[in-house]
Amino acid sequence: MTSRRGNGEGSVYKTKDGKWVASIDLGWVDGKRKRRTFQAKTQAEAVRKMRELQPQKIHGTQLASERLSVEQYLETWLTKRIPGTVSVRTEEIYARVVRLYLVRYLGKIRLNKLTPTDVNAMMIGLGERGFSPSTKRMARATLRRALRMAEQDGLVTRNVAAIAEGPKLPHREGRTMTPEQAQMFLAACKEHRLGPAYTLALLLGLRRGEIIGLAWSDIEITGDAVVVTVRRQLVRDNSGVHLSDLKTKGSRRTLHLSPPLVELLEGHRRDQEEEALLRGDAWSNEENLMFTSTYGRPLDPGDFGKGVPRITEQAGLGHWSIHELRHSCASLMFSMDVPLEAVADQLGHASIGVTKGVYVHLLPGSRAKAAKAMEELLYKDFVSVTSPRPRPVARQLARHRRATDNKASLIRTSVGRPSLDLGTLGLKEAC
Repeated sequence: MTSRRGNGEGSVYKTKDGKWVASIDLGWVDGKRKRRTFQAKTQAEAVRKMRELQPQKIHGTQLASERLSVEQYLETWLTKRIPGTVSVRTEEIYARVVRLYLVRYLGKIRLNKLTPTDVNAMMIGLGERGFSPSTKRMARATLRRALRMAEQDGLVTRNVAAIAEGPKLPHREGRTMTPEQAQMFLAACKEHRLGPAYTLALLLGLRRGEIIGLAWSDIEITGDAVVVTVRRQLVRDNSGVHLSDLKTKGSRRTLHLSPPLVELLEGHRRDQEEEALLRGDAWSNEENLMFTSTYGRPLDPGDFGKGVPRITEQAGLGHWSIHELRHSCASLMFSMDVPLEAVADQLGHASIGVTKGVYVHLLPGSRAKAAKAMEELLYKDFVSVTSPRPRPVARQLARHRRATDNKASLIRTSVGRPSLDLGTLGLKEAC
């Protein structure tokens, strides 16, 4: 006869219709007594299900219903959990990823039955359909975030998206404008109506939305310096084009304006005032933005970015994107010995890791410059004693090999293995 289970351990019993039922009392949840009950075909299966519920009771979690699918949970996540925690633009990206990728491959699977194998199968399926590694990474990252909230809520016991193998992204070498190319670009900007905005992109490293989100009130004089405070960005989402707060505290920053930039912006303001007079009542710049359409309205971020490749191609520089101006700003500052921490602060990065790993690219000759710096630091009094006529390294090595031939032949004769030398055998020459 089996021993009686203790209070709270759950119960297993057989119904009149021959089915086995596992039941466990989870205690009080939201002011109500909560019980979980499962049906099974055999007593052994009922006992197993009851034991699976025990960790739930111990840790105070409430696992997802057997009927809750991944699609149903993701819909709840998008509509009830995400709003207010991320920007509207990010919400749209998550919704698109869920609709196009996650629901297609994982939607019908029960949430509490989802496994890392299912996630890996999704990644393989996306690859077979020709999607890039970046798309696969986005799909996995979105699922990982959704399941992290499910894990926090106790609906799942582990985040299978975090366990699954992530896609390997190909390394793409970034590029930067050289000082000569940057000067050519700045000269070409003088002929463009929004040239001052693109100049700020290169000289300050601002993001696209940050530039067209600047207002004249963001410029201040502090002591002997003229500064601009980056507070907002202009974004486009389902509600249209509008101003939005920056994502992180580090993105909100105050930057110094050099005298040439101050003069450039003063000229741009005069031009804007003339446009306003010309348009009359049709002019509308309620936010007092620095850069607007010819009628004073906010610029579309996408259209604004397309101006950069048009300018660079007309200047004979080829195709450059507005984001590459940001990369160029970081690289040019770093080449002028600006500390990496200052570069990261200029770009609004939370840490120097992103700045160094993604944005800073070495200019041609940087490695030679580094070698020269170490030479000047450590070999100030170095005088070459070799012949002024250069000798190839290979020729020098050949002469050294001939000088040591007799010694090598003695070693081969003694050991009897011609392919081994002193270093391979671990022997030392006599001092």
